Amino acid sequence: MQTGKLLCALVILAAVGGATQAGAKVIEDKSGSLKTLTSIGDALDSPGRRPVHILYVHGIHRVGAGDSEQLRESICTKLKLCAVSDWKNAGVEFADKGEFSNSIQPPALTYLGNPIWKNAEEWRAAAPFVVHWVVHLRHHSATLILDEINWWPLVLALKCRRIEANEAYLAGPDRDLLQVCSQQSKQDPDELGRFYPWITAEQAKKLAAIQPHAVLINRLLKDNLIDWGLSDVVLVVGQMGDILRDALRQLMAKSAAFDPNEAGASSGGNGAVGKYDWKAQLSRGAAMDQEFIGVTHSLGSYLLFNTLNSDFAGVPAQNLSASEAARKTDEENAIHYIFERTSLVYFFANQLEMLEITNLGTASNAAGEAKQPAGSGTGQAMAAPAANFRALVHEWEQLQANFQTALHPNDEAAREKIQVVAWSDPSDVLTWRAPRIGDVDVVNLYVQNAVHWLWIFESPPSAHRNYAANKDVLRVMFEDTAHPAAGN
Repeated sequence: MQTGKLLCALVILAAVGGATQAGAKVIEDKSGSLKTLTSIGDALDSPGRRPVHILYVHGIHRVGAGDSEQLRESICTKLKLCAVSDWKNAGVEFADKGEFSNSIQPPALTYLGNPIWKNAEEWRAAAPFVVHWVVHLRHHSATLILDEINWWPLVLALKCRRIEANEAYLAGPDRDLLQVCSQQSKQDPDELGRFYPWITAEQAKKLAAIQPHAVLINRLLKDNLIDWGLSDVVLVVGQMGDILRDALRQLMAKSAAFDPNEAGASSGGNGAVGKYDWKAQLSRGAAMDQEFIGVTHSLGSYLLFNTLNSDFAGVPAQNLSASEAARKTDEENAIHYIFERTSLVYFFANQLEMLEITNLGTASNAAGEAKQPAGSGTGQAMAAPAANFRALVHEWEQLQANFQTALHPNDEAAREKIQVVAWSDPSDVLTWRAPRIGDVDVVNLYVQNAVHWLWIFESPPSAHRNYAANKDVLRVMFEDTAHPAAGN
């Protein structure tokens, strides 16, 4: 009854047009203050004109490449720091090593006894990729690179064949997603991306013709929020997570090797690919030669830090070939190289508190021994399946602190401290307040991403997606640390 009244109220509001525009205000949580933060703008103005990388990791519900487009365009149109055409696509690189090598057959993962990927062609179509975007922003000296990490191709086979196809018989078909699942295209990051016909066009046509059984609103919620969105979360925290972690580690290593000074040197900008010798930089000792800043949306924050889980975990060294062991060592060094040079990470709509429920740790007694949870039925302490988020952030903190100490051995004041900034729209149904993570303070900031209809309703998709289009968010991220937006 209450739900019916609410729907009636929303219809009336829509009819009369009563709405409150998004407020120009950043609300500070008790966890921290804007005054403590530095910004991407500060990094771009640091001495030495060193390149600054934004490692951009998208979240759930992605369809195709280009999730960073809103951020790239908003930097130009809302902050007036560039023209949209100033952004140059400087190359695309795919995960192509280890289990993603062309000669490798797909992993032997099955769903209810059925293989997820049937052959090498399907497996190649599932490879994640990174798109390198380069720009010079007005009033800033250093080059800005946005490395857009696209992991969505890896989950399409399961979502298309095992969820969307079957949903047509229950709630009803989502014709747009069925089209996505049945088309094939070359990789084109300027458009929607690389697609593969996980279901045939004929099958998609038959499924699309099925009469829906669920009412419209409920069907849309299930198709989009649950089937295409939250299924990503379930996949990532399961066995697919290890494969995805390996892919992201490869793509981050490729981003570390990307040289913006070579961008445009050949057709398509691929002269920049693999040009920067970060390994040689490591051998020369501590030097701030590049800087990295994380920008993640929803599930992306979990995925970014999960790359700190070693690829050697659970893999006996004797089971690896010399070349594979060398590859994993290189990628481990690349991950350390990046996180040493990362002092600032932004979360848009983070889901850490919800995801960490799947990765519980065990408490220790006074002797430092792990306590056995009641009812576990074993005589041994339980172990978490992977390092939890607190442990991963602590590893980042140690890597960055050690690097800063080596960089400024005699000047403690000059050493940068790591900063985590969690952005949330309180009306976003898929974000949670980020807690303190070990010894690391998280600055929670709240904004309004879309119109409020008399404080009764805000568009859920807009509340979740519009962080990168919110001018108040952009000001804090890109202007200097005076933060004019804080007083507005």
